[in-house]
Amino acid sequence: MTIPVLDLEMYLRRIEADATLLSGAAGHAGLDASIPTCTDWVMRDLLLHIGEVHRWAANIVSLAVMRPAELPPEFLGPLPDDDNLVDWFDTGWQTLVETLRAAPENLRCWTFLTDAAAPVLFWARRQTFETAIHRVDAESAVGPVTPFPTDYSADGLDELLTGFLPRRHTPLRSATPLTMGVSLVDDAHTWHLTISDGPVVADRVSRPADCAVSGRASDVYLALWNRQGTELLTIDGDRSVLDLFRENVTIRWS
Repeated sequence: MTIPVLDLEMYLRRIEADATLLSGAAGHAGLDASIPTCTDWVMRDLLLHIGEVHRWAANIVSLAVMRPAELPPEFLGPLPDDDNLVDWFDTGWQTLVETLRAAPENLRCWTFLTDAAAPVLFWARRQTFETAIHRVDAESAVGPVTPFPTDYSADGLDELLTGFLPRRHTPLRSATPLTMGVSLVDDAHTWHLTISDGPVVADRVSRPADCAVSGRASDVYLALWNRQGTELLTIDGDRSVLDLFRENVTIRWS
């Protein structure tokens, strides 16, 4: 079963919602607040990173860039001082949303991930989940994390499992083939992963696996992106397969 991506306006509204929560958390915590989910960072680093990513994506779309190296070196503009950092972040995500909303439906530009959607929808989807995960990071510095809607979490899981994992440089590998199933108690979609000494094979099917992971969509999404623990999940079979997944499916900052 293929998960249908949400429509463009749903993605753009989600960027707006999560970016607003992120901005609010940053203002509440302060720029020197530690980020528990990204232990090498403080809030200042998080805002600079996501603000840069939003501008990078907006320029790829607005300039119809076919290779990232084609972006002009001045695309980022001057970086802000601390007094203007939150406003700079807000300007970036607002420009991204405006750019995606105004882009022609038949736009051709660079994309990545396997089975990518048409470029405008791809970038809306990718920046939606980029913003979402970093909103979680910002909220982790100030208190409870806002859960995600079920359909949205399922779509984010699909991007992670069928888009990110099969890439050649994803370090999730095993000399002995292992399998992991993922299912949701509040949604019908399922995934089956085969982990070997090559790229992960991800199928949108339900079949027996060495380790079966299930839970509410938001909890599974956050746990598999290492943004919360696994306490709210049901784990059947070989727990070490999930441990291997979480040890190797992480964002490594440069």
